[in-house]
Amino acid sequence: MERARVFKALGHPARLAIADELAGGERCVCELLELPALSKLSGPTVSQHLLVLKTSGIIADEKRGKNIYYRLQMPCVSRISLCVGER
Repeated sequence: MERARVFKALGHPARLAIADELAGGERCVCELLELPALSKLSGPTVSQHLLVLKTSGIIADEKRGKNIYYRLQMPCVSRISLCVGER
């Protein structure tokens, strides 16, 4: 059941872009909003994608002052992306 939830969470291009970006290290939400894959999305839409990833356990967040920082909580996600990308 948990695996299905994780794969479902990764089933959207915007969420995959977020996970790929966080594989490179922690990012502030303001940095994530600048990603080309997310640039056409509204702030609330990106927040919903982040919530899906957080609820599924893929990412975690930490508030520091006015900013929220996200990090990959499930590092194996980046290996899955690489594996699928090799086809």
